[in-house]
Amino acid sequence: MSTVRLLVLGSILRRGISHGYAVYNDLTSWRAETWTNVKPGSIYHALEKLEAQGMTRTEASNDQVKLGPSRTEYSITAVGKAEFKSLLESALQNFEIQTFAVGIAYMDMLPRPHVIRLLQNRASALKESAAFLTTLPTEEMPTDPSKHPELVGLWKNYLESEIANTLRLIHSIESGKYAFADEQRGGIES
Repeated sequence: MSTVRLLVLGSILRRGISHGYAVYNDLTSWRAETWTNVKPGSIYHALEKLEAQGMTRTEASNDQVKLGPSRTEYSITAVGKAEFKSLLESALQNFEIQTFAVGIAYMDMLPRPHVIRLLQNRASALKESAAFLTTLPTEEMPTDPSKHPELVGLWKNYLESEIANTLRLIHSIESGKYAFADEQRGGIES
């Protein structure tokens, strides 16, 4: 799953039409480097790949005054919207914290009930994984890493924390917090 792809598509979707520097400015102003592993160069690489794969298309620039070379502006195609929705749905169910963080950043672009279902799926999968970890044998003097009590404990604690975070987020959303695509313009339909 590409968090950079999701970030770039989402930035362009929020703007409607955007050039690479605006996407870069969005991610910088959102301080995305603190909650993802995105690098500035990966933004431009992602833009090139998205266009080559038919997920974005170039648009005529609306700049009336050009002080330098013309900018390439991008909009999202129907294929790109479908990819964004798929990536966003996956991110909202993902165990990996940076991917999940990007899902949270764009969750408002889906309808509220759909987001709740995706988060409930995540919570259920996390609970299953945590339950599985309790069945793993551990050894005080482990013969291999899979039996190390600290390693198993680390993952169990991580999963329990993520379960609590996900349930708290579901509660906030069910309580009416935030505005979602079914309540505002500009979202992706479920």
